Amino acid sequence: MSVNERSISDKTVRRNWRKLKLTSKVSKAVGDSVVMTSKSRTCLKDSFKSSIWSVQLQGSEKKHDVILKIFKTMDRTESLVELNMLRKAQTILRGSMPEVYFLERNVGSDPWWIGMEHVKPIRGQLVFTPYHFYRIIPALAEMHAKTYNDKFKAQQKHFAGWLPQYESKANGLERRQRRIQTKALLQEAMKRADLRKVLSPVHRTLNGMLDKGRLFSPELLKAGQSIVHSDLQTPNMGCKDISRSQWDIQFFDWEGARFAPCWFDVVNLIGVFFAYRKDFRGKEEEVSRGCAELYAHEMGKRGIVFKEEPYRLFKMAYLQRLLEHNLYFQLSWELTGIKKGVLLPVYMQKVQQWSKEFKL
Repeated sequence: MSVNERSISDKTVRRNWRKLKLTSKVSKAVGDSVVMTSKSRTCLKDSFKSSIWSVQLQGSEKKHDVILKIFKTMDRTESLVELNMLRKAQTILRGSMPEVYFLERNVGSDPWWIGMEHVKPIRGQLVFTPYHFYRIIPALAEMHAKTYNDKFKAQQKHFAGWLPQYESKANGLERRQRRIQTKALLQEAMKRADLRKVLSPVHRTLNGMLDKGRLFSPELLKAGQSIVHSDLQTPNMGCKDISRSQWDIQFFDWEGARFAPCWFDVVNLIGVFFAYRKDFRGKEEEVSRGCAELYAHEMGKRGIVFKEEPYRLFKMAYLQRLLEHNLYFQLSWELTGIKKGVLLPVYMQKVQQWSKEFKL
């Protein structure tokens, strides 16, 4: 087994926890004297890139749950982004991400051990429906507002050199290469009868949009940019008390963080959900429009006003994200046999419907 594939044992966690005196560091962070019991550690996930543990500590009056994330390798750009979000964005995004209790570097052969507040993921706490998005949108707007446009620029030194930025030269070249690859995949897909049936109605439109390059909707940049999360699934969002009408949401697993059009995250949250959930398609337009309007309202409360109609911005972001990211992966998975491109029919329907509206 290679170094990056090795598993982390309970014995390793216990030994290094004591050696680094992590209990006392958690005590200081939470303001309570805590102790570790013999059966307080549970491995939640172990992969080649990291090992994630739940550690429960007993305080003077209550228990304190800690997430221990062990980075096994920093070879991936995504791991570096997540690490630096935890190290350098804590103060800026306070309240929008779990509190970090300790950061330990070079623990044995592991580059980093990080302990943070354990906020229970939304998944598993309730049966999720599209109407729960209305509880999440205010927290998403609050998070975006903290780094919106000039606020990000004023703090850019914290993110220089490691946070991907949508308008950077490197990101522009990456998107250009992705467009070229997507066009090639599209051409290859048209040779298969089953895919040709799905793609034919919008094949010319897709080629035209890909040929146009860059943003076909410059309104998205005018609407502003923030640090976006990019992977807003319910396992990556936590809430301490879902019984409240106003959810106190915290976001974790920041591998996909970048400075990009803020509306991309609204699509990441809502659009992806409806693409997969056929059982809720009848509610899609109602909820998408309602959440877009709520997002604009919540941003407005923080002094950020969009000139375009909110649902129109949502649709623009949906199509832009589809062209830059989603279409490539759906075609690639299908053509290489990695897995089925199950969302292709959904995406093609959106292109057919909305491209007419935007005269594409």
